[in-house]
Amino acid sequence: MQRKRIDRHPILEIPENKEVAFSWNGEMMTGYEGEMIASALFANDIHIFGHHHKDNSPQGLFCANGQCSQCLVIADGLPVKSCMTPLQEAMDVRSVEGRPKLPADDSAVPTLKIPTAEVDVLIIGGGPAGLSAAIELGKLGVKTLLVDDKDRLGGKLVLQTHKFFGSVADSHAGTRGFEIGKILENELRTLDSVEICLNTTAVGVFSDGVVGAVKNGTYRMIRPQKLLVATGAREKMLSFPGNTLPGVYGAGAFQTLVNRDLVKSSARVLIVGGGNVGLIAGYHAIQAGIEVVALIEALPEVGGYKVHADKLIRLGVPIFTRHTVVAAHGKEKVASVTIAELDENWKVLPGTEKTYEVDTVLIAVGLAEVNEFYLKAKQWGMGVFSAGDAQEIAEASAAMFTGKIEGFKIAESLGLDVGEIPVEWDEKATILKTKPGTPVKGEERLSRQRDPH
Repeated sequence: MQRKRIDRHPILEIPENKEVAFSWNGEMMTGYEGEMIASALFANDIHIFGHHHKDNSPQGLFCANGQCSQCLVIADGLPVKSCMTPLQEAMDVRSVEGRPKLPADDSAVPTLKIPTAEVDVLIIGGGPAGLSAAIELGKLGVKTLLVDDKDRLGGKLVLQTHKFFGSVADSHAGTRGFEIGKILENELRTLDSVEICLNTTAVGVFSDGVVGAVKNGTYRMIRPQKLLVATGAREKMLSFPGNTLPGVYGAGAFQTLVNRDLVKSSARVLIVGGGNVGLIAGYHAIQAGIEVVALIEALPEVGGYKVHADKLIRLGVPIFTRHTVVAAHGKEKVASVTIAELDENWKVLPGTEKTYEVDTVLIAVGLAEVNEFYLKAKQWGMGVFSAGDAQEIAEASAAMFTGKIEGFKIAESLGLDVGEIPVEWDEKATILKTKPGTPVKGEERLSRQRDPH
């Protein structure tokens, strides 16, 4: 095992992977065949992927989800996103120093006539919403194509090691997220009318109703009667000095490295954001043997479920509300971070600064819908639907319900007699989208339950 690999985990199994050799700026290293280049680099303790062409500032990973270009590297002569490009034997990987040169234009390449595949429904995104919609459509025998840009189905479920809330029947309560992803995938693969295309990136929605997608470097065109956009969400960022340093990245990227790829990406982290994503990332870090020095939240209370916050506190992690990041420090990567308390006007209170030595600052300050394909398809007048975080930011359990609901709506729009959508689906989806309420102390709860007579 390499030095930065996780070789023991209380929940996740450690798989046997084929080790391959590759070079990084001419230095020989080893990684696992098929893992993302970014993960292989982190496993070799490489966090600086290049330097920006304008100011020579160091560049590193941020989203690990293909949504940005922070992790750009040169692989076998081509500029690629290292978080989305699988490692291969003898691959020559180099950092981006300055502006990368694009490959020469070969005008002798003939123009190819690309056939257009016709499908009843195209689903973009294989997370909880896309999977749930595909299952409902598959049960009805609707010809459906599901595409996802990752090498496996499940979306963010793949990154979740915690057990879900809710009910067992409706949202697999008591089951860990990555296991729910497998349950949904296994059910989907029994349905013959659904085709699954992984490692397939949708790149455009066009005015003639065609969706363009790329798989393994090959472009294909798909014309669906109905389109479902279940592309999830992207992480938001904060502005502060040092926020572009390698070592400042999203909680989703951290979970991808630690839970999906079993890379010990950090030694000491500080988490910014007290929503469920930040709180859960905290105990994902502890499960992987990574120290969490603190979690900070700008609001007076954490926004996530109290049970998650209490778990972190029991594990010895201090939670500071009404705090923000003042600056991240370091020359080539994060070496420390300074935080401070906020007053009622959201201004830093002088004299309240604290500095922690850390190598990672996790940003978990909210998500934004990835809905560009939905908006463009709507502009072109296509029969388009959205589900999951692409429709509204909520928990994965809510995404499963919105996927089921939209699957029914799509089938109905195709003229199928599907009957009424169960009223309880909408009711449960609404409940699952509801934000956490104000915590109630046990004594107060008991007093409210007493019969006033």
